[in-house]
Amino acid sequence: MDEDDTIEGTQVSAELAADVDDQGGEIRDTDIVFDCPHCGHGLVIDYRGAGLVITCVQCGKPVQVPIPEGMHLSDLDQDPENLRKQLGNLRTALRAAEDRERDLVEELAELRQRCEDLDRENLQRLHRLAELRAACEHAQRVITESNNILGRMFDMIQSEIEPK
Repeated sequence: MDEDDTIEGTQVSAELAADVDDQGGEIRDTDIVFDCPHCGHGLVIDYRGAGLVITCVQCGKPVQVPIPEGMHLSDLDQDPENLRKQLGNLRTALRAAEDRERDLVEELAELRQRCEDLDRENLQRLHRLAELRAACEHAQRVITESNNILGRMFDMIQSEIEPK
């Protein structure tokens, strides 16, 4: 197999790769069945995934799909019209993903700004609560002093009323 027949480093979508246990049907003769070298989990992928790098559904690590003996990636050539359709679909999906990314970046910036605003508001509330607490403590001291004064006045009045 020459260098033109390899597609190493290409990440395949999860639609091509499947978990052997979750296949739900028989494994076709054209499927490639192999084990993840990291966790040993059984994987199955359509023959068109030969040579691609996929993510193991069990451990999440990248795994290169083996190329069956005697098979060359040039065996997978498709007609140009099908490739153009796939390329068009991929470009549409890429544009949609880029638009979504832009929307998410904008939303993230808005959320960060909102967090800053809320933090600022919370800080202002905390300062106001500290002021209110200080005012309540002062009022409590004044009430206590007033009660003490009233108590002394009551004692003085009581001592004046009582016969000596």
